[in-house]
Amino acid sequence: MKPEQLIEAMKPDVDRFVRGNALISLARTGDVGTDHFKRLLLAEFQCQEAELSTYALLVARHRHEKPAALFSFILHTIATARGLLREAAPSVGITDGDIPPVPADEGMFRVVRDLTWMGMHAGPAEAALYLHTDLSTWCTLFSRIIASTQHLPDVPQPVITYMESWGDKPPPEVAEGTLEVLHHGLAQGEEPDRLLHTARQLGALIDPYWTYVAGT
Repeated sequence: MKPEQLIEAMKPDVDRFVRGNALISLARTGDVGTDHFKRLLLAEFQCQEAELSTYALLVARHRHEKPAALFSFILHTIATARGLLREAAPSVGITDGDIPPVPADEGMFRVVRDLTWMGMHAGPAEAALYLHTDLSTWCTLFSRIIASTQHLPDVPQPVITYMESWGDKPPPEVAEGTLEVLHHGLAQGEEPDRLLHTARQLGALIDPYWTYVAGT
């Protein structure tokens, strides 16, 4: 398979990951409150604890300029987004010292634990396709959450600002960088079937993450 075909092959999975999101369903019925946004902020912060280590490790393991550039970019992006999370924390009643890096929720603990696997084991193309799938899913979800909550009272604007910062699709640096790293990894012998299998494991993180955020 060519890189473009791998991206295309993941589109039905992204649609499936986005469909029926619990927080969007709650927002559409007006049942979203500060506690939901507080859990969203905590979940994002705790996932980023793992992701910062994961992408730093991927840079260290895959030092060719193409994967190193992509993973360095997302590392910087996450670090910048983390600053927005800290700024948003007071709007949902959280102080800096109240953000535990390790989740107390069992489902979220498994999410954070599983995010670290890629840093230690994934090939460059494998990690790139997972990253593109992850961002495609989260950007779509965030944009739909924003649209579903903008009419509701007492929505914490700093949390909305954080979600808006991700945009509604992966930025060009990720879209183009992913294709370059896929070309690189496939040329080095990475197997398309394994790339697709790993990217589809994102589905195993979707349910516990959003179950925690929705409080269901």
